[in-house]
Amino acid sequence: MKENLIRNNANPGGVMQSNNISFPDKGGYFCIEIKEYLQDIMTNSHFIKKKGVSFILVTDGELQIKIGYNDHIINEKVLLIIQPLKPFAIESYSKNIQGYVLYINEDSILGTMGNHSLIFNLDYLETWGSSLFPLKNLPNIFIKNIFDRIKFQQIQKNEDFTIVNAYVITLLLEIKGIYNEAVNANRAAIDLSRKYKKEVYDNLDKHLSISEYAEKLAVSPNHLNKSIKSVTGFSASEMINKLRIIEAKYLLMLTELNISDVAEKLGFTDFSYFSRYFKKYENITPSEYRKKIDLS
Repeated sequence: MKENLIRNNANPGGVMQSNNISFPDKGGYFCIEIKEYLQDIMTNSHFIKKKGVSFILVTDGELQIKIGYNDHIINEKVLLIIQPLKPFAIESYSKNIQGYVLYINEDSILGTMGNHSLIFNLDYLETWGSSLFPLKNLPNIFIKNIFDRIKFQQIQKNEDFTIVNAYVITLLLEIKGIYNEAVNANRAAIDLSRKYKKEVYDNLDKHLSISEYAEKLAVSPNHLNKSIKSVTGFSASEMINKLRIIEAKYLLMLTELNISDVAEKLGFTDFSYFSRYFKKYENITPSEYRKKIDLS
């Protein structure tokens, strides 16, 4: 990013803690100014996971964020979605940043309109879906108006959830249009990549081979590898390692788990092998990594 940045200077890699923002564990939502969100959540630079979905709109300035294994710079040309349980870490943002964050939990406000699961039954809201939605043909001001109206309703004494729901559904439909436009050119490979990531995430403790994943997805190993490479830039096996390391880093911050527990959850029966595996990708051992978290 450019000059005039507010950076996250804590040791990277663990889990962020939020001091003031209340992320509802069950039900509920909030819509707040992005500065309020960033100032609170950026107490350190560690990964975080949330059960709900976050919609982040930057109307001025830039935000640098790590989502999974990718670094992104977000500005007014992109709507950012952080899907449920997707690990992310805020790295820095410009001092002039403006925008909004809308957070909605899984069993939240859409329930008042009959089907609360609607928001979590959309392809683009699956955990391993794409998080960036370019606002090419959709004016930023139009999306901003939706956030403005949701925020306005939130602060009213007689908050009208029906109106909030209507605006959330409008936002979801607009994003669906962006999503459909993005995937039409390479829909088959994108769909396969999404299914593969879900299979890998669901089977991180089993250490399946590429051939076994290909069989699950009813494609050849070569076709699977080519599709994953075309969408992500990584081979199918590289993707497994990246997702496993991300999960390992998240589990290592959980104080109730010892390192042997973490290794077991990721399918490593040999603790020393897990330690070597982790060090290969992070250049430090799991024990050293955990010490960094404790010191931050």
